[in-house]
Amino acid sequence: MSEELLQRDLIRNPQKIGTWNFYNIGATTIDALKKAGIIRSIDYEEVSRKKVDGIITKQKEVIAIVEYKSPKAFNTQTKKKKKKNNKAILQEIEVAKKLNTKLIIVTDTYETIWINVATSNHVKDQKGNDLKYNFEPNDKNIQKIITQIIQSINSTNDKILPQELIDPTGLAKQIWQDVWSVSGATPENCLYTFVELFIFKYLSDLGILDRDYSFDELLKKGKKLDYYARFIRPEIKRLFPENNIDKTTIINGTIFVSKEQKAVSGYDTVFKKVLEKFRDFGKLDHIDLDFKSKLFESFLKESISKKNWGQFFTPISVVRAINDMARSDLKEGMKICDPACGVGKFPLEYVKHNLQELFEIKNGKVKSKVKIIGFDKGFDNDEKKTIILAKANMLIYFCELVKDNPEYKEEFANLFNETFILKTNSILGTLSEPIENEYDLILTNPPYVTSGSSNLKEEIAKSTTLKNYYKTNAMGVEGLFMEWIIKALKPNGKAFVVVPDGIFNRKNDRNLRQLILDNCFVDAIISLPLKTFFTTPKKTYILAVTKKSEHSQTQIDPIFTYLCSEIGESRDVYRFNIEQDDLKESVELFRSFKGNKKGFAKLNHDKRCKLQFVELFKAEKDWSIEKFWTEEERKELGLSLDNDFSSIQDFKSNIQNISDELSSMIQEINAIAPEQGILFKNFTLEEVLNPRSGNQDLKKSFIEKNKGEFPVYSSNTKENGLFGYINTYDYDAECVQITTNGVYAGTVFYRKKHKFSINSDARLYIPKHPNLDCLYLTYELQRVLNKNNFSWEYKPTIARTKYLQVKIPVTKEGSFDLKKQKELAEKYRKIEEVKKNIKAELEKIENIKVDISI
Repeated sequence: MSEELLQRDLIRNPQKIGTWNFYNIGATTIDALKKAGIIRSIDYEEVSRKKVDGIITKQKEVIAIVEYKSPKAFNTQTKKKKKKNNKAILQEIEVAKKLNTKLIIVTDTYETIWINVATSNHVKDQKGNDLKYNFEPNDKNIQKIITQIIQSINSTNDKILPQELIDPTGLAKQIWQDVWSVSGATPENCLYTFVELFIFKYLSDLGILDRDYSFDELLKKGKKLDYYARFIRPEIKRLFPENNIDKTTIINGTIFVSKEQKAVSGYDTVFKKVLEKFRDFGKLDHIDLDFKSKLFESFLKESISKKNWGQFFTPISVVRAINDMARSDLKEGMKICDPACGVGKFPLEYVKHNLQELFEIKNGKVKSKVKIIGFDKGFDNDEKKTIILAKANMLIYFCELVKDNPEYKEEFANLFNETFILKTNSILGTLSEPIENEYDLILTNPPYVTSGSSNLKEEIAKSTTLKNYYKTNAMGVEGLFMEWIIKALKPNGKAFVVVPDGIFNRKNDRNLRQLILDNCFVDAIISLPLKTFFTTPKKTYILAVTKKSEHSQTQIDPIFTYLCSEIGESRDVYRFNIEQDDLKESVELFRSFKGNKKGFAKLNHDKRCKLQFVELFKAEKDWSIEKFWTEEERKELGLSLDNDFSSIQDFKSNIQNISDELSSMIQEINAIAPEQGILFKNFTLEEVLNPRSGNQDLKKSFIEKNKGEFPVYSSNTKENGLFGYINTYDYDAECVQITTNGVYAGTVFYRKKHKFSINSDARLYIPKHPNLDCLYLTYELQRVLNKNNFSWEYKPTIARTKYLQVKIPVTKEGSFDLKKQKELAEKYRKIEEVKKNIKAELEKIENIKVDISI
């Protein structure tokens, strides 16, 4: 540990710059800062032994590094300008890049040079001159100045952007209030209205809509709404024609215009008021990226129908985290897909920093160097609005390209239509197309509901092609999407998917987990906190996988796992920004892990992060990663759930989630058709089974003295009857075991072929004929023993049981029908599994603690 940090008590009491921490140091290395938990625990390579004079952090994120110079080094303009020849500054730039910060502050305490790390240039003010603002940690405005700088600068820009013109979020909220107050429309319809009018104003400001169709011309008209409906909307649709298949374009969502494309009577006054607010706001230019991303969420916060919208909208913090995890894989020629795209944020966020490089105008065409595509489904006008919003969203993201190339509007319209596609031919939507080996990258948050998935499975059953494609019989819509994603990925393709906990812990989804293991390398599982998503307390994870190039490949690398408590925004209806952002930390560590999988474990000091052997992730096991942290570790991280109380609304949502799970179980039972026309014949146990009594010497004292690897089973009905392990065995066979003593005497277990023993509180039955199925006999024998009410007082002795009759399927010729036995055994297995799952769901309800004052 650094003496400087300890002597000055900087770890517990750092200096503050607003809400950030400022460490005015000089004798502390980067490695020491890492070990002290001040910066992230990643490999800083050759700069780990370097020292910085000062460092500003937000949690473990480095905001800026500070280099102090003597006044002599700053006493002439020539000396100040010699930064590129200044070896020390160049070294600071290398350090800054390793620390993943955008800004270097060089100061003699009287004057300051601000350096953009990405370009090595001086930061410029809004007029294009070198920024003259002096760095002073106690300046109450310094956090605001630094924030403005880091939000503006990048690899192509050194200039501070004007703040007052770039964020129309306030305008959006005002218009929402105006529209809602007169129409009572839902926030989602208010959103559609704002987006359409925003696009109208924006296209007008670009000069794409000019003369009679411009915003300024509309303001001169008497009947503004009628003129807009009759002339301007058709012109926008002409300039940006609809997709010939799904009939969607960039607009179709204002409450001011009817389905018949006529002005709605009575809305002229509010329409004029909305136009005037757009006019007063000024020209729509230099639109803030955060506005583009958060526009939809700002309306969701006001929504009275959030329950329906939660499934469509992923918080922008989660979208960006997933994109940052995947961004290093970006390369020319990629095909990137979101099969459940909603308003298109996943693919749009992925390319937003590289639009100029990835989409260029060449030979009169908009040439795409990558292919992004998003699918969604819908049939009526309301359902189509989501894909319309996606196209409108794309126009907003591409605003600078469109502004610089307004003459290529038709080309951009084609690009929008080719990117976001509405599936209208089937209730299956994206799932109706059995795509294989198509995409390099899939980023998505598919819908996760189990109720209603039976309708999709019935539709799949009508098609032989789809039946062969969806072989896994996964639970819920999310299971079908997961199977589609795995098959749609190219070999070596990657997927980053938000999944509900059901995929990880439902016993009925073990086949899906096996499909993942057989076809993919599991790269990462990140646990998201409850209430990450709007209006649902559903537990979710980010699952990152890479598709194997050969099915026979075996995963060697460990799996990156991380527990998040917070995602950088409050997990309530308000979604305020907050300081703690474990999700952002997880992304940075994952990126470090990707680059150094073998050495990462030694470098990692974050207690939220652990690497797991892939052997721990078996298909039949629960993949919920929380179990890899002890209760004490979870408490230290603030993740212990012992004292968590739910509000009435949360309790209601939990009940709904459990109801969905129960509905999925009903679907499983419905799939088990009653057997008709089976030929059964009754046999006594003595006729078909050989009994074997247990070993009376196998007591606890014997087991203690003869410990080994071979299991001993007893009358214990917990842990599958396990009593202990010894160094010898009595049996190596597939058979049926019953308990003959204890409270639960008469309980039956199936024993697959393995080496084991039983004590005197149990008995084995070994089939006398090879065409007898032990698993079927297990269920049938349990039925018979239950019928006879065996117990501790009325034990199932050999004398009492040898003449009991079991019914066994036979062929027309009277021989044992092994095939039918196995079919029935599988149906019994499914029924028992459903019973266990129902019990688990009821235990969840029992364990929910409700506080009605929350």
